[in-house]
Order: sequence, then C-alpha cells, then structure tokens
Amino acid sequence: MTLKKLDSKFLLSRDKNEPGRFLGEGVSFRAKLIGVLEVPEARGDRMCQEALADLKMAIRAAGEHKQRIQVHVAIDGLRLRDDKTGDSLYHHPVHKISFIAQDMTDSRAFGYIFGSPDTGHRFFGIKTDKAASQVVIAMRDLFQVVFELKKKEVEMAKQQLEGKILPMRTHVIPISDPKIPKVKT
Repeated sequence: MTLKKLDSKFLLSRDKNEPGRFLGEGVSFRAKLIGVLEVPEARGDRMCQEALADLKMAIRAAGEHKQRIQVHVAIDGLRLRDDKTGDSLYHHPVHKISFIAQDMTDSRAFGYIFGSPDTGHRFFGIKTDKAASQVVIAMRDLFQVVFELKKKEVEMAKQQLEGKILPMRTHVIPISDPKIPKVKT
C-alpha cells in the first residue's frame, strides 16, 4: 500500500468518529425515496419491515420511479433533498426520530419513524446507492453526538445554577453591623 492510500484511509477512519462532520450540511448520501406511510406506533421492527414491504409493493404496482434524493445527516437533524433541484423535501429534527430499521431483504434499503404522539408517526422508506448500513451508522453516530452535547448542556446549566445559588448561601454579614450583638471573648 502506498503512503497516499494509507493517509486517505486514516483520514476516512478518523472522520467517521469526528463529531464535527455533522456540522453545516453534515454527511450526505445519495438515495431514492421509496415512500412515506402513516404508522400506528413510534417503535417496532416488525411494523417497519411491513411498512417497507407495503411501500415497495405500492411503488411496483404504480409502475413509477422512485424520487432521487440526497440524505443529509447533520447536527440539526435529517434533511431529505431533491437530487435534481436541491429543494428540501423534509427536515426531521433528531429528537423526533424514534426508530430506525434496516430492510431484512435488501441491504440497500432502510427506513425510520418520525413524529410525535400529538402529530402521529410516519415511516420514511429509503433505498440508498450504497449499503444502507452506512447511513444507519451515521445516524446512530449523530444520535450519540447529540446525546453527548445535550448531556454537556445540562451539566453546564446545572453548574451555572449552582454558581448562582452558591453566593446566596455564603452571604457574609459585615461584623460592624449594628443589628448583630457583639460577643465578648
């Protein structure tokens, strides 16, 4: 192996663990949108497998082509953009994505559930150009980065709160205060 190949492999492996890769547009993947389907639950592998199969069957029955998209995995969430126009089709904040499932029958397909109990849950089926596991791993890494950032944010807020409360607990009264009786020693 040449030095350039080693360097590029090192850079790629290092970038995979770098939280900064999710800043801005984040990491993007070429894919096709299989479809979107309302689902009754926020979680469930069997439900996701069935939803993916239903979406694939509907696309085949309609004889339509799947829409080409770019999947951007970024710190502000998942963004699905039209591949030709670049228009944003969907933007899903991380905290509203409740489940991710890879297709058991197709290594290039996966889906995720987005929504809340108030608005309902929708399953998004996606077929990637390369292995779907790359997108799923990037999403998992993103969730971990967001979790760590949230944990730090909570810790800093806690420290600030303690910092503000601490001076009130350690209030010092001057000795020359006439209201305090003097103690003879």
